[in-house]
Amino acid sequence: MNPAQPPTRRTRVNANRRGFGLLELMIAMLVVAVLLGLAIPSYRQYVSRAHRAEAVRTLLAAASCQERIRAQSGYYDTARCASGLDDRHYTYLIEPAGEPASLTYRLVAIPLGRALADRCGSLTLDHAGTRAVSADGASVADCWGGR
Repeated sequence: MNPAQPPTRRTRVNANRRGFGLLELMIAMLVVAVLLGLAIPSYRQYVSRAHRAEAVRTLLAAASCQERIRAQSGYYDTARCASGLDDRHYTYLIEPAGEPASLTYRLVAIPLGRALADRCGSLTLDHAGTRAVSADGASVADCWGGR
């Protein structure tokens, strides 16, 4: 560009244009907000299912332990197989508690903290293999994940 020539309209527009405009920035923020609005509930549901799957795995492991004890002694020993059951998301009960010679048992996983919002509620497994959930309207098959 020659200093003697006046600037043309094209050079003035390009010289004033730097970065994003306010409208473009607002549109980008709106797109991000919509994506987060869709992603966060899906992520929370995924995390809730993962915690529930861990509770199911723990109940099945405790039931397997009780069945091994019964195969050896003829009785369930609810005083055993309870170590290491509790975690941050569920607390576990073995009923009848501390009974060394029982003919039955019942395992319960009770949700804690954020797991309280889980749609299944408490999970239950007994000596006969009967599975249950405490929440009304929740499907046992869905909550136990087909196990």
